Amino acid sequence: MKTRNSILIALTACMFITTATFAQTSFGFRNGVAATTLSDKGNLYNDNNVTFSYTAGVFSTISLNKSLAIQPEVNYVRKGRCNETTELNTTAKTDFLIDYLQVPVLFQYRNDQVFAKAGTEFYINAGPYAAFVLNTKTRVSDNNAEGGTVAEVSDSKNTDWGATMGIGVKAPILKKNICFDLRYDMGVSEIASQPGDYRTKALSLTVGILL
Repeated sequence: MKTRNSILIALTACMFITTATFAQTSFGFRNGVAATTLSDKGNLYNDNNVTFSYTAGVFSTISLNKSLAIQPEVNYVRKGRCNETTELNTTAKTDFLIDYLQVPVLFQYRNDQVFAKAGTEFYINAGPYAAFVLNTKTRVSDNNAEGGTVAEVSDSKNTDWGATMGIGVKAPILKKNICFDLRYDMGVSEIASQPGDYRTKALSLTVGILL
């Protein structure tokens, strides 16, 4: 636990120190929703058993030139898998959920010629991430249970490594630079306490504000 916290502090500190080093930088925060699941290793198309969650984070954009930038981030996201089984007219739903603090370092290509409106940019993001487990749990509910939900703590504590790719648009709205991001995450680390060789997958849509 101490080692993980030290890594998180160091990564966050590096993000802001690096931002302060460059003159052409911007800082912002984002909020949105994520659709996530766990699937077999290498399976990009199995999108069954999806769970939905809230995601949020902070980021800094470091401009290298007019078209290229580096964007380190620190984000919270919940990933998991939802399973439903029916037996003897009773439907049970099991959610395996993992809360992550996810730290991607994205390389960004920007183009301000795609849209006619001045100040509007289209961009593409791609890069690796490390995601540190904050909490895990298995949530079970059935249609006959009073109260509906029983929660128990799971023992999955491994770090997830993976890659992020996505597209976005930055536009001036009400005198603020607003960013709309659509992203796809694919983990490469095996998730413990699962029946298969599962990895994380997430599709997120967020809205951010540059300060």
